[in-house]
Amino acid sequence: MLGLLLAVGLAQPASSSCPVADDPAFATSQGQPVQVGGGAMFVAARERRYLDALRGPTGEQVQYKRTRTTRVEGDDRTILDVYEVTYAGLEKPSVLYLDAYHFDDALKAPKGFVCAVPIALQPPQADPFLAQDSLRTLAIEQGAAADFAPIPLDAGGTGAHGVLLDHFRLMARAARAAKRAGTPLDPRKPTPELMRSRMVVVAYPLRCGDRDPVGPVAVSVVPAQGQAPTRDGEPATGEALARLLPGLDVPAGSMAVAFPLELPRPTDTIKITYPDGACGPSNDVVLPVKVTNGKPLKWPQPALPAGQLPTDRPVRLQALIDTDGRAQQIVYVGGPAALKEAALDAVRGWEAEPARINGAPVVTPVMLQVKFGG
Repeated sequence: MLGLLLAVGLAQPASSSCPVADDPAFATSQGQPVQVGGGAMFVAARERRYLDALRGPTGEQVQYKRTRTTRVEGDDRTILDVYEVTYAGLEKPSVLYLDAYHFDDALKAPKGFVCAVPIALQPPQADPFLAQDSLRTLAIEQGAAADFAPIPLDAGGTGAHGVLLDHFRLMARAARAAKRAGTPLDPRKPTPELMRSRMVVVAYPLRCGDRDPVGPVAVSVVPAQGQAPTRDGEPATGEALARLLPGLDVPAGSMAVAFPLELPRPTDTIKITYPDGACGPSNDVVLPVKVTNGKPLKWPQPALPAGQLPTDRPVRLQALIDTDGRAQQIVYVGGPAALKEAALDAVRGWEAEPARINGAPVVTPVMLQVKFGG
């Protein structure tokens, strides 16, 4: 009789390759979604990777489908994807909520599930869509109060051959002009012009000894590999340049060309073409882009706030490092929510050497980790 019971007994629970939640509300309620992170651009792949790791309690293969999305009450930025997940023998599908806008280092399976393999989700990089929104907001805020010098085209920082205005500087100039005109810009209602990611290269006339300066005839961005970006609109000279970049002091005969890039890339070169024989055998001036990465200067780690238990899980924040090396537009994107405010306060006091292009500081999106000591 005992042998028969063993033969037909209940299936044994499968071992799990990841932690399993004790709280039945984890993943099954909007208040406790699975925080897979990655933002809108990478959400689909990260959600699939999480769901593909799940199994039923005795190792059953799961099937899943996304049924809808829903917003979190009081949080305009976060959208949850809602999935129905089932396996053989389950009476009705489980409804799971997945959050691509926050990331938890301690990912686990919902109660009633196990993991067939470890959940292989690395901490996400900066969300490019959030970075774009933050950049626009910062440019309007800071541009209304200050002018930002253009980036020199020459790697040595002289600007002898021209200047470049990245997307941040273009938006900041627009904000400055709007404020002076009494029509300040609203980052929540961006104009189509502000929504266009672009930079403008201004090439100066070529000077050769005592000869008259010779104006450029073409400007291009040349990548180290791959296709070169096409220009955004026609080259601007004379009055057209003045309308494109009002108030910018440039030599007569300069040419401005826009490209659909926020910034030049580290392996790009700027090529300015002049008329044949303008200044020697070559009619091209090729200017490599020199990029210097930012680095921490003063980033003290905060102490654990009173009443909080020690944890090795960092608080994750996305921010912009501005041209002064300060963290701006700081957004909580994961980690212990109870430590969120302490982490935000700490980062506001951090200082960094900003990233630079040809010696000029540029605004850079970053992901920050704030770790709390015991």
